[in-house]
Amino acid sequence: MGCKEIEKYPEIYKPFCDEVSLQNWNVVKLGIHEPNSDLLKIDDVADLEEFVLERMYLCHRVFYKTTIVTKVHSLQLLLNFPNIHIVLCHNKQENSSDNLVTVKNFFLTTEIKRLFPEFIPDGKEWGNMSGFSAANRTDLGRTEENIEAIGIETEITGRHWDVAKKNDLVTEKSVWTEEQIKKTQDWDARFNVGHFTDPERKLQDYEGTRYHFADLYSVKLNNPKIKVMTYPLLLDSNPENLTIENIQNPKRFSVDGIKDLMSDMWTFMCQHLLKPEDPARMQFKKEMIQYGEAKDANFYLFVDPASSRKKRSDYTSMLVVGVDSENKKYIADGIRDKLDTKQRIDEALNLAIKWSIKGCGWEAISFQTTDVYYLEEERRKRKLFFTIEEIKSHQVAKEDRIRSLIPEYANHEWFWPSKGKVVKRSSFDGKMYDLTEKLEYEFLQFPLCEHDDLMDTQTFFNKISVIKPRKIKTIQSAEMTFGEYAKIKENRVSEFKSNPWNKYARN
Repeated sequence: MGCKEIEKYPEIYKPFCDEVSLQNWNVVKLGIHEPNSDLLKIDDVADLEEFVLERMYLCHRVFYKTTIVTKVHSLQLLLNFPNIHIVLCHNKQENSSDNLVTVKNFFLTTEIKRLFPEFIPDGKEWGNMSGFSAANRTDLGRTEENIEAIGIETEITGRHWDVAKKNDLVTEKSVWTEEQIKKTQDWDARFNVGHFTDPERKLQDYEGTRYHFADLYSVKLNNPKIKVMTYPLLLDSNPENLTIENIQNPKRFSVDGIKDLMSDMWTFMCQHLLKPEDPARMQFKKEMIQYGEAKDANFYLFVDPASSRKKRSDYTSMLVVGVDSENKKYIADGIRDKLDTKQRIDEALNLAIKWSIKGCGWEAISFQTTDVYYLEEERRKRKLFFTIEEIKSHQVAKEDRIRSLIPEYANHEWFWPSKGKVVKRSSFDGKMYDLTEKLEYEFLQFPLCEHDDLMDTQTFFNKISVIKPRKIKTIQSAEMTFGEYAKIKENRVSEFKSNPWNKYARN
């Protein structure tokens, strides 16, 4: 129902619809509403661990995710629980209202009208573009309608709902600036705190398309409380692997048809592969990455301190970089964490001692100048011998600073530790992280990544005085006879005796 296309591909859509419908039993399990007599028992549906309160569906375009998750499932919830209160959310109010009208039209233009007439009120008027209620609803004391529609700009003071359907909160036009991205994230955070009937047990489904590596969906991907389900058009999300075996639904899509969709690679990557990147726009290429360990190098520490330890703030980034006689740079160690002032100083000194650094470059802007003062005090107390230089980088935009690394990476002047070599535990959240994996993420997603602190820290290398170690010349041994060795010795002795001053030097 709702879309005949869904019925054509039961092998794709039946498991998907079953997953979406599990939310019905969450309503019962949490005691929000009593089950009707036709609803199966929870034990007959799925294991308890499968009942997750918050889900996120990231599906390629024309998958019919909105039809199933937002429209049809809202209908199913209302038919099972006439007193339920559902909110349909969208980036724009008008789009959310369109979804609401579709749900209402199920009652007016399909078999639902005949099968469930008790839901339809008498008369022509039935709600409006912002909400409607079933005629058999009994909790008339509540202000909220059974189903309501809102947008990010909608004023929703004092309203609370049992279930939220969040459809396309992120759009292509809502990720152009950092302010737009933050606006969506802040709206969602405020909603989750204040607009659920039970804010500790939020029943909600996110469904949408990714357009930026720092958008709301990127944040949700790392939330362990949210079950994430992804359905890219190509199973491995690799545009270079365009084969019939790699197509999510080969009965519906062909290789030639997908090639046509690739005419705009940026749109294709976002809307169909769920990867907000375009190989043509990527400024750092994967083939620029090299791994290696420094030998006969001088080590330096570079620090980019963050202004706070808040969850959404940037990270404090520290990198130990070794430079060899050929000016090759080797990232040997580092930290990417949210630290307070004392933690920053302690971690910096630990790295300085571990690697016997020759110098330290510390970005110093406003409050951060006090960090340099404390570091110098501790350096003197511990009798450590390395120079400390303040780095003033704010005069050049961060993206421009990072772009200056492209020629060096193109010439293979930077080397990273192999994955698994530098693994740390975050003092902020206690989680383990691989420094090289964090480097790779920032490197490949620049300039679209949420945080780029490790990349920026590398730019400090060219802002302080660095001394390269002397190149050690190795003498190639050659096979000689005893006579040849004796002749060399005689020549050296003769040369020494010929200089009258040498006898005084010997004393």
